[in-house]
Amino acid sequence: MVICLVACQKLRLQLRPQLQVWQQIRHRKEKMLTVQIDVKNDIIGADSEPMYQFFGMNYVAPEQIQNALASAKANEDIEIDIDSNGGEVSAASQIYSMLKAYPGQVNVFIQGIAASAASIIAMAGDKISISPTAQIMIHKCLAATDSANADELRQMAAQNDSVDIGIANAYMLKTGMSQSDLFQLMSNQTFMDAKTAIDKGFADEMAFTSKTQTASDKAPVFANSIAKLPSRETIDKFNLLMGKAKAFDKISEAQIPSEEDSEEVAPKENKKTNSQPSLRQRKLAILLGDKK
Repeated sequence: MVICLVACQKLRLQLRPQLQVWQQIRHRKEKMLTVQIDVKNDIIGADSEPMYQFFGMNYVAPEQIQNALASAKANEDIEIDIDSNGGEVSAASQIYSMLKAYPGQVNVFIQGIAASAASIIAMAGDKISISPTAQIMIHKCLAATDSANADELRQMAAQNDSVDIGIANAYMLKTGMSQSDLFQLMSNQTFMDAKTAIDKGFADEMAFTSKTQTASDKAPVFANSIAKLPSRETIDKFNLLMGKAKAFDKISEAQIPSEEDSEEVAPKENKKTNSQPSLRQRKLAILLGDKK
């Protein structure tokens, strides 16, 4: 019995290094269970998607984030990599709510800039890391209108105030700052370098460095222009034109003979058929307002 115990003890000592290696491998595998989601383009709602898709423009929409979260396994970490000038507040609010409701760990990494609506999404992180060269920019919401009377402008101002309160709520939950202080920063359209963002509570740590920062570690500030999204009028006009284009295509397809039919037509008739404008040309004609 004693001999067996001694032998088991020796075997245990011999296997200990292998057990430690196996535990490290298992730990690394667990750490690798992370879904990475990029937020690196304009943030838009469903109404704007057809226009971005038509022109081949990249974008971030709530549906994309929802699909990515749905594909994650149970207790799988989520990493949100952000480099975006922002976009529509309502779309950013949807994404923020999805991330906050996600049961697993949500880690945010600000790689370039988290501006405007992108900064709202960033606040959903359980841990927010920011690159030493990155920026966070916050400001009050913008509303564009071509024409409005005094009553409509006052109503729009009230709507803006309500939206600003919602934006500030996301910042308040993360930073603990007062609403009045946040409104002041938003009114000033404040850009924050990495250290400033950490000091004010908008981020938790600076990436690639130790968590303890000094004044000499302050990241350089770089100027960035904020992209302007297409106006609601432009999007509505585009959707209307696309509807007309689809209707025009259906009529044209009914009038233009198929390839099989065209083979039986005389050469002169073929020449006339081939002279018909292409689908692309017809769409461009509609977009450019050419009624010929």
